[in-house]
Amino acid sequence: MLEVPLQFVYLLSLSPLLLIWVFLFFYRKDLRREMLVMSTLLAVVSVVSSYYWWTIDWWRPPTITGTKVGIEDILLGFVVGGIMSTTYECLFRKSYWKKRLHHHTGDGILLLLLLANITAAGIYAFNLTTFWASTMALLVATAVLYKFRRDLIVNGILTGGLAVLVSSAFYAMIILMNPSWIEATYLPALSGITIGYIPIEEFVFWFLAGLFFGPFYEYWQGLKLKNLQTSSKRHS
Repeated sequence: MLEVPLQFVYLLSLSPLLLIWVFLFFYRKDLRREMLVMSTLLAVVSVVSSYYWWTIDWWRPPTITGTKVGIEDILLGFVVGGIMSTTYECLFRKSYWKKRLHHHTGDGILLLLLLANITAAGIYAFNLTTFWASTMALLVATAVLYKFRRDLIVNGILTGGLAVLVSSAFYAMIILMNPSWIEATYLPALSGITIGYIPIEEFVFWFLAGLFFGPFYEYWQGLKLKNLQTSSKRHS
């Protein structure tokens, strides 16, 4: 079997995620704003976190440009952001209902700052690995989100599970194209425990990311969800 050169594996392995993103974008026109906003937000987050955090001790994936952070990181954040933010609504036929009273849009920004500050403090002040720092940050930020929006807990848990499944397609593509990419990419600071050749830290991260970012847009914008059929005329 012909192996794909290492520098092309990361980019090509994103193709299943890109296809899912495109499908969701055309399947639910009423969710396009959420998809684009969260895709853009996570693209920026992906680049910044990859440059300052993940490449310290988690992974350093070969890129087509040979740089520390590449177009692949932008694309990964973009497609994952759109997918995680809308899969729950798509699969369980949910749509927006109305904004909550006494809501402030700035609450979402504060929550992102909390997430970033805890991660940075864990890495630079307490010398934690990026995995443990980001895990603590995601757990704290998610707890705050659910404290104010308990109605979004089911959304987050299901999105976390779906994020693990979707990311599995990404890793499956990597293994099919060139299994040696795994050894060339992941760093010794990880536990060494794997599931299907993939570090277990990856699956923990994607579950927690879905747990937080899945319902984040609804929290940020103060939106509630209801069954799609009750508002079919509105979204037709």
